[in-house]
Amino acid sequence: MSEENNNIPNLDTTQQPDFLASVQWFDADVSKYRLYFQKQYQAPRYTLSWNDIPFAPLGGIHAITGQAGNGKTMTLAQFMSAILSGGFGNLRYELSDEIPHPKVLYIDTEMEEANTIAVKNRVMTMCGRNINEQTDDFVVVMLREVPESTMVHGKKSYKVPASVNRWRMTLKAIWEYKPTAVFIDGLLDVVADFNDNKECQEIIYKCMQVASHYGISVWCIVHQNPGGEKLVGHLGSFLERKVTDVFQTKKDKDDKSGDVVFEVKQKKARGRDVPDWKFRVMPVNGWGMPEQIKKPNEDKDNKVEGDDPHDILKWLDKASDTLEWPMSKGDIKRKVFGDIGGQMNNAKQDADMTISINMK
Repeated sequence: MSEENNNIPNLDTTQQPDFLASVQWFDADVSKYRLYFQKQYQAPRYTLSWNDIPFAPLGGIHAITGQAGNGKTMTLAQFMSAILSGGFGNLRYELSDEIPHPKVLYIDTEMEEANTIAVKNRVMTMCGRNINEQTDDFVVVMLREVPESTMVHGKKSYKVPASVNRWRMTLKAIWEYKPTAVFIDGLLDVVADFNDNKECQEIIYKCMQVASHYGISVWCIVHQNPGGEKLVGHLGSFLERKVTDVFQTKKDKDDKSGDVVFEVKQKKARGRDVPDWKFRVMPVNGWGMPEQIKKPNEDKDNKVEGDDPHDILKWLDKASDTLEWPMSKGDIKRKVFGDIGGQMNNAKQDADMTISINMK
């Protein structure tokens, strides 16, 4: 740009100017934050995709929101199981070559123990695993009962709020278990006041720092204001501005039939928009399990034999006379699909769901 077209005055950069001197900006080091064009930067590494449209990159923070009881936890269960098992329905884990053995950390700050255990059981069932088997790649931490504490500094002691202790334990769990993705359910419980501008802004920036520092995907679950679609408080406002993705869940109940369907909608995307999808909750073993609802003619040309759970039921009816009972779920799946090994596809997921339902 020529000097006559440059509106910035020709300043002596060796002398500290008086301009806004009270801000003390002159000694700030800008160079370490400069983007150098010749450097080879890594392209976004997305953790998940829906119908081959990727979202949720490593190093980013993402949000799931909705009214209470509108399917937020059921939705994150789909994300967690897709990461752990390679896919769930139309969701796919995208880093199987780079990170073939991903880890998921689920941090629950608000539910009672029975509901947290139900989430664990649901995800383990969706992954085709034994619900009582302790795993290293799926870790659940319950922080609801974390109390306030007293910290001593010199001769003084002061109270540390429970919310601060929950955040400290969240940081420790991330460092200790080294997840690929962490799900904080819910973020409101790691702040003392979700309308405190300073506190809320700080916790969102800290989430961003955690995601960048560890190169992980950080999911924050936040409620919506009652009767509206805005995320709760200043915390929700700051979060919505900074996240890469915002997914909103809604519940639709048919008053006549009583049927309940949940819709997942991407409210914000910094990449390609992910199409909406719907799911229902199947009554599996008391804790329920989501089943994605296919649209008419979806995957018609690419249907895998056994994708429809009814196909599995038909197979079981035909084969019941030739099988040696009792059989475990694993035995049945091996009979249907051979040695399953590795990652589970749609058919194997549906088989596990159907078998779980019919072997209660």
